[in-house]
Amino acid sequence: MHKLLLRAVALIAALSMTGCVSYTVTGPIAAPLQPVPVSSPRSAQIADVTVSAADVNDANKTAISRSLTAQLNQYVRTAGYFKQVTEYPVRLEENDVVLKFNMTSLKGHRAPHPAYVPGALLTLTIWIWVNGPIYVDSFDVAGDLVIVDRNGKELATAKDTITFEHNVGLYSGQYWAPSMGGQQLTKLVAQLLDTATAKLAKP
Repeated sequence: MHKLLLRAVALIAALSMTGCVSYTVTGPIAAPLQPVPVSSPRSAQIADVTVSAADVNDANKTAISRSLTAQLNQYVRTAGYFKQVTEYPVRLEENDVVLKFNMTSLKGHRAPHPAYVPGALLTLTIWIWVNGPIYVDSFDVAGDLVIVDRNGKELATAKDTITFEHNVGLYSGQYWAPSMGGQQLTKLVAQLLDTATAKLAKP
């Protein structure tokens, strides 16, 4: 009986080592699933991305801004929203635009599933081998996009939030290679661009 109790305690301790992890979602932003059907005849530039998420410190905001700005340049160029995507110091023509992204939330979190420890104990770990949920991954990414002309006049805006939560078992691809919120960030970017560019009047 004593040995059985010790084994149970050891198993509980091992299972409990799977702790909570919070992190900042930074991508990667995936390639567009398909090009947009119609490109704007304008040229566009991507301004340095603003990161205003309250839980990100200033040093990380700068690094994330640089990373996301480069990723968004590639995404917008590949998706074909505009005739071309240029970069400073290329001069904007009269009808060209600047895209200003602001990321207001970049939260990712992984926590043990509440049923994981009792389920694994009660089934003598069978729970794990039949792909019972071990983790819960949750994401909260949000941002806005403002499109302005070369003089800074606002032409179109979009604002969106993506919240997502799913269970992760041993045989889930997310268990061994977690996306770290890249899929949700890509979806947010796509929705912001789709909404804002649809509001943009033709030059």
